Amino acid sequence: MTDLDRATLLDQLLRHVREELATGVPPEQITADAPLLEMGVLDSVRTARLLAHIRTAHGVRVPPVHMTGEHFRTLDTITDLILLLRSPTASL
Repeated sequence: MTDLDRATLLDQLLRHVREELATGVPPEQITADAPLLEMGVLDSVRTARLLAHIRTAHGVRVPPVHMTGEHFRTLDTITDLILLLRSPTASL
């Protein structure tokens, strides 16, 4: 994927989290590098909803081994995870 594709993916994730997850956090505070878990943006229910979105919108199924705080720390790390899992050389 090119940098432009990464930027587009990140923008789509930002928009989804801001508009669809009803986090109670002001949208402008949800940025690419905002600590989602620490801010309370992601909890178990919203993480499950985000995983469903990633699966349907991006065709990526996140294996349990990748469902870690490190991978879901920020939207940047989530974008990197999606790109990793979409790569043809991804070993699951």
